[in-house]
Amino acid sequence: MQTFCPAEENKKVKFKRFKSPFIIKSLTGDDVNRLRRESTKRITNRKTHQVEEQLDQSEFVNKVLVASVVEPDLLNEKLQRSYGVIGDPAKLLGTMLTAGEFNALSQEIMDLSHIGDDEEELIETAKN
Repeated sequence: MQTFCPAEENKKVKFKRFKSPFIIKSLTGDDVNRLRRESTKRITNRKTHQVEEQLDQSEFVNKVLVASVVEPDLLNEKLQRSYGVIGDPAKLLGTMLTAGEFNALSQEIMDLSHIGDDEEELIETAKN
């Protein structure tokens, strides 16, 4: 029995301030669902005393971005030290890039993985 594995797409995203382009990869539906689960917290509703799941949208989007960036290696200790951000690849990405670059990279990642046009669509796509 053969297992189908979708081809991973890679794309280079060039920013003027950096010598080397950022290389991003597409994510599968399974990848997005896993990141969604990792970003979902179980909380108790004080009024109903029911346990509910709540998606931390910011954490989810950060996880999607970090999972998609192949180069630079956001887990590289030397790179983290050079930006003064140790152990937090999402914060490293936010520190490295200007707001405009961050938004452009986010859009490229979402387009490459066919996720949607904005973060809310990313959340809705992941829920379905």
